[in-house]
Amino acid sequence: MRHRLLSEFPTLVLDYDAVDDLLHARWGPAQTLASTQAGYEQILTVLPAQHCHRLLDDRRQSHLMWDELATWMATDWCPRAHAAGLLRHAVVFAEDFFGHLATELVLARVDGYGQLMGFSSEAAARHMLLAS
Repeated sequence: MRHRLLSEFPTLVLDYDAVDDLLHARWGPAQTLASTQAGYEQILTVLPAQHCHRLLDDRRQSHLMWDELATWMATDWCPRAHAAGLLRHAVVFAEDFFGHLATELVLARVDGYGQLMGFSSEAAARHMLLAS
């Protein structure tokens, strides 16, 4: 079995790709600041439980734009994720302008916590995660 479904909610679907050894997070369009932070907290508990060091963070359907989220990701979540073993984090940009901008803000503020990069396609993001 390639994918193992770990959780499924309207705001976030998490599955583990056992072949490529990565956690795949697919965000739904109905997000609030609180639901997004709760989703990232859930990711933070799943990463070490799966002994996984790669996150495919698919935000294509996301429609959020909060400066607080970008600050929280850069100063709080990313350092904790790195400490928990996250080495590569590939984000697929939202198709929505504001969702894309929110991810750009996070990328601009995060520095020194493994590889965090944004991509326009899932294929490109997956390629970065699997590159040695």
